[in-house]
Amino acid sequence: MNALRNRHLACGARSEVGRCRADNQDSGYAGPQLALIADGVGGAPAGDLASATIVRALVELLGAPAARMTSQPRTALAAANARLRTLTEGNPGLRGMATTLSGVVMNASQSFIIHIGDSRVYRLRDGCLTQQTEDQTWVQLLIAEGMLQPAAAHRHPMRNMLLHYLSGSASDADAAYIAPIELRTGDRWLLATDGLSDYLPAPALASLVACTADPQELAETLIAECLDASRDNISVVVADVCDGPTGQFGATEPTGRFIGAAETPLDDSAPAG
Repeated sequence: MNALRNRHLACGARSEVGRCRADNQDSGYAGPQLALIADGVGGAPAGDLASATIVRALVELLGAPAARMTSQPRTALAAANARLRTLTEGNPGLRGMATTLSGVVMNASQSFIIHIGDSRVYRLRDGCLTQQTEDQTWVQLLIAEGMLQPAAAHRHPMRNMLLHYLSGSASDADAAYIAPIELRTGDRWLLATDGLSDYLPAPALASLVACTADPQELAETLIAECLDASRDNISVVVADVCDGPTGQFGATEPTGRFIGAAETPLDDSAPAG
């Protein structure tokens, strides 16, 4: 168990539109007890609105002190996802919008991973970086069934096909992977959209995560390393588990901050993009 009074997340975060996209459909949040990454589904309308809506809703539902005392992650995820349904019901042009979501949550007495889609959560512990989530994709299913070798995944024509995501459907939250985790002082958690994980080789990722001490410097460095190669938006949140009651973003911000599309306050009346 991880009482809030004994742990906080010291975070760094960055989101970039990248070299090949006109807009940023990623969103994220980095705070003392909550780290989130979301990636609007490509090819669907208003991916930026979908990712921003989910991230901002979960910060409201899981990030406030009172909410952390009472909210359960799956219940909060279902409530956040229902906001997508409300938006699409009010604006038919938004129908089909969807997003991935991955995060680390600390509530009153327990910590959790939340994951749906193909953004990723990694953990660095004792110098070893391990992926803590499994992509919910068609390609990953083929790998699990022994029908595709992992080395061939990045060349597969259906590598971007998601099996699960958040779209406002009542069943979406049931498909999410939500599991309790242990947060040890000294652990480092990395959240990344596939604009990073698909283009930065695993050995380089592991080396940078282990060797770069400052969370914000690491976030900047990771994006710089794959910016020229990536053909997608790129977003990362780095969260170091630290002792003490107060979290801090970088050296100056005592509370969390949004990145990517979630940086801009939502305008629910905006036309579909």
